[in-house]
Amino acid sequence: MSHRPFIAIIALIFLLLPLVGQSDVTPYIPDAHTLHLWHLDEAGPPFTDAGLSPTPLLGLLNGAEAGLPSLPHLGSSISFDHDAGGRPGSPEFKGAILIASPQLHAGRRDNAPRSLRYFGHDGAFTYEALVKFDKLPDETKQSGFTILSMDDETNCRIFSLRLDRQSILTFAPLPDSGSQGGAVAHLPKDGDHAINTEDWFHVAIAYNGIENLSNNIQIYWTRVKPNTRRANRIGSGTLTSDFNGRLGDFAIGNEARQSDPKNAESQPFPGRIDEVRISSIARNPSDFIFIPAADRLPSSTVENAHTPFPGVDELPLFLANILVDGSPADFRHKAGEELTLEPGLHRLDFDFSYPTGPLNEAVQFRCQLEGIDERWIDSTRGMTILCQVRDDQNNIISEARFDAVGTSKGWGNSPGESELTARSEPLFIPPAGRHVYIAIESGSPDTTGTLIIDNLDISLPGKDPISLWQNGDFSRGIDLDLPQGIPNRWSRRGSDPTIAQVTSEGSKFALMLADGDQTHFATWACRQSFDPVIFGGRTVIISWDEAYNIIGGSLHRATYVNVPPGRYHFRAIGLSAGERPTTASLSLPINIRLPYWQRPWFPPAVTASCVALLAIYFIRAARRRARRRLRELAFQNALERDRTRIARDMHDDLGTRITVLNLSASLALRELDQNPESSRRHLGKLNQSARDLVVAMDDLVWAVDPAHDSLDQLASHLTRLSEEIFRDSPVRCRLDIPSILPARELGSDFRHQLSLAVKEALHNVLRHAGPCEVHLSLRYDGSRILIEIRDNGVGFESKSESSRHGLEYLSKRLHEIGGTCIINSIPDGGTQVVFDCPLQDRSNLTKP
Repeated sequence: MSHRPFIAIIALIFLLLPLVGQSDVTPYIPDAHTLHLWHLDEAGPPFTDAGLSPTPLLGLLNGAEAGLPSLPHLGSSISFDHDAGGRPGSPEFKGAILIASPQLHAGRRDNAPRSLRYFGHDGAFTYEALVKFDKLPDETKQSGFTILSMDDETNCRIFSLRLDRQSILTFAPLPDSGSQGGAVAHLPKDGDHAINTEDWFHVAIAYNGIENLSNNIQIYWTRVKPNTRRANRIGSGTLTSDFNGRLGDFAIGNEARQSDPKNAESQPFPGRIDEVRISSIARNPSDFIFIPAADRLPSSTVENAHTPFPGVDELPLFLANILVDGSPADFRHKAGEELTLEPGLHRLDFDFSYPTGPLNEAVQFRCQLEGIDERWIDSTRGMTILCQVRDDQNNIISEARFDAVGTSKGWGNSPGESELTARSEPLFIPPAGRHVYIAIESGSPDTTGTLIIDNLDISLPGKDPISLWQNGDFSRGIDLDLPQGIPNRWSRRGSDPTIAQVTSEGSKFALMLADGDQTHFATWACRQSFDPVIFGGRTVIISWDEAYNIIGGSLHRATYVNVPPGRYHFRAIGLSAGERPTTASLSLPINIRLPYWQRPWFPPAVTASCVALLAIYFIRAARRRARRRLRELAFQNALERDRTRIARDMHDDLGTRITVLNLSASLALRELDQNPESSRRHLGKLNQSARDLVVAMDDLVWAVDPAHDSLDQLASHLTRLSEEIFRDSPVRCRLDIPSILPARELGSDFRHQLSLAVKEALHNVLRHAGPCEVHLSLRYDGSRILIEIRDNGVGFESKSESSRHGLEYLSKRLHEIGGTCIINSIPDGGTQVVFDCPLQDRSNLTKP
């Protein structure tokens, strides 16, 4: 079997592999709007112009190399990653360039010919090219990289389309173009169109010819790949007017300013360029070179003119952003919805414009915050230098705003080519001022461009000016030689702080806002204190050097500071451009909540709370008095009970014993002479009664002595009591009483009743149980006392003889102290008596 067919298939696959993933771009056929089209397929000059007003390019200089690969079907390209000598990054560097003239000249001899048209009859134009990087911008030593320009050494500086090292793409009208403004955008760093060195990219600038209209320039950056049918827009900008038609040095891949001491040909593009086209209209995103011919949407079918919505006389304005104290508010404006903020003084920034659509600009906007402003004020655009004077509580007591929009007098084609111009403004410092806060702000998110500030100072004028500002030349800080450096005392803020950068020229440093992103903003901010004795209540001068090229977006900004709590209404009105004027309006209710002490409910609530607190105080005082009175009554009641008990005991026990003593003594005296034997018996009985009286007195004294009002004293007493009762008796007593008990406080009545109950139970054993053994045990568990008296004597029928043995007396005593008495007895089986006595808190019975 032959392997030739298989080998042929493999070879065909390898031949087709280089085409896999490549774009399906085909050579572009000029249409009626193509002014110039250079395919750049020739091996050397002249490079043919296929447009309506042919202008061949004649000068391929400083090492520029033609005939290099391009996209399939597009022939070849030109590489500008070469030079003819000089130090990279310096003005003497001679980078590769392609121009309309055969040679560069320090004058008008190398200007573009009069036949070179670069806009349409209404001023509209589109500039586009295909580019491929050999190295990324931040990997080179140059500060800028020009794709397309018309710029010479004298007074014929028209426009420039260029990149800088931060991958910011800029289209700038130059001083002699008759226009101002431009467009700035960051190249994507991620996603489908992220900048890289592997792919070809399409770059385009389209201006619709409507003068002084925000967003009249669109800027595109698109990775060329199969099935791409629409350009990727990365930003927009504004030209204040059409170009005036003057001509300068037209160049591709660099700037043709041969004798310029700052720039010359020092900005070559670090890669290849192909298919450069200039059109007389603003082409729509589906009508560019890289889109296959069959899928292109002719620009003539798309409205390029600015026309109002038909039949509409008034439109709502679009509120894009609300900043509260410099931070975006989490609020999406809908009709009728209210913006609610927390109490305090607030700074409010409102960014607003027309909705997205053909009608996207107002000739003039005016706004008012009802409740703060008594008059309507004009909105602001561009970047801002904000200066605030604040008091000890950081409240703003004075503010001045200095706007920057358009192009400053000394602005060149880039920051390195620009000259800073001095600017001074008056600033009043109130007597209460203690701090000055300065913020260099990039404005609304869709504002783009560059602002450079140096030599900032705030001084008291006079023969020897006194300065209150420190480090205004930004010469001290961290990593100042890098864009991300931070001068001392300054800080970055905003949704994208990388917009705030440090720029340097030799050993000279300055602050810069390089904003190419239309969705973010940034701020340089600094706060410094000053001596109020020197500066308070006086007018000072704030001065700085500045250079800027700032393109105001479609968003307008209204700013209000120190807005106090209350209800307000923000309103904005505008008038559209176009053949049919159209008005627009915006209304937003705002509620800054009052502090709780200023709200309507607060005084009644405080009053009610005070009344309630007073009522609670008096009620609790009355309750305390009542409790104290109850304790006094309880104490008196307990005292009366003790007195009554003592009196009863003395009457019942001691009185009886004394009567017995008296009777025994009388009988003994009467029979002393007549019957001595009987007299001796009476004297013996007298002696025993006297001893019993002493014991009874001891019991009574023990019962009323406060020193014995504790559990351990009760246990000791029961021990002595049992020993005395069963001394010289046939009953053996065994004790089970803990040797160590807590000194738990007991009431005198409690221990007296309990001790008498135990004594009675023991006497019952002695009198009725006969010779036996008795066990006395005491248990304490923290909340109750459990006493058990158990004998093995004769016993009895508990139901029939309980009253005979005085058992009701025991239950009565235990009931008086809140306890219970349980008696179990079996004839000939012994008797068990259990006293269960819960302990109560006796503190309420103590005297206050």
